[in-house]
Amino acid sequence: MKKNFFALSAIVVTIFFVSCKKESNSPSGNSITGEYTFISMEASTNSIAESSDGSKSVTTSNYTTENNSGTVTIDASTISCNNLSYDINAIAHGSFYLNGTLQETVDQPFNFSVNPISSTATYRLVGTDSIYFDNGTMFSDGVTDPTAPSGARLSVDGNILYLISTVHQNVTKDLGGIIITIDESGTQKVKLQRK
Repeated sequence: MKKNFFALSAIVVTIFFVSCKKESNSPSGNSITGEYTFISMEASTNSIAESSDGSKSVTTSNYTTENNSGTVTIDASTISCNNLSYDINAIAHGSFYLNGTLQETVDQPFNFSVNPISSTATYRLVGTDSIYFDNGTMFSDGVTDPTAPSGARLSVDGNILYLISTVHQNVTKDLGGIIITIDESGTQKVKLQRK
């Protein structure tokens, strides 16, 4: 049961991130518009899954995506990705508790590939250093649930644009009469290079 519970937590974290400080200067106005190459996404994730039977798992991971490809086009109100894909090859660290007592810690491979996707998300500029996605973005969640509204801070370093966001969600699932509440949080930093 505990290994299945840990595996469920790792899968939920993967789905949650399909992934926070400013690097240097904030962009001004619509200076972010243009064509970009997707360079990478760094993510730090935390998932706490608690079930009605007294079991709890805490799963964390930190990774930078590999085998990144695709392009991103930003205009005055939309961000479009074309053939965006990447791999995650990391280790998920898990701790399993029963009635509050640590039972086991496990390190498990955390491997996931995103096949090329193309999509568009609308955004609004907020001040000079942030954007807000009213309907969510292609860079987080959306695999099993609709993407949620979210924001990102912007940072520019030469021809590199960073979109830095913090995400958080709570989900409750009924798995055969056992109620599982999952609290997921994390940060992600998408790195794009202007063409």
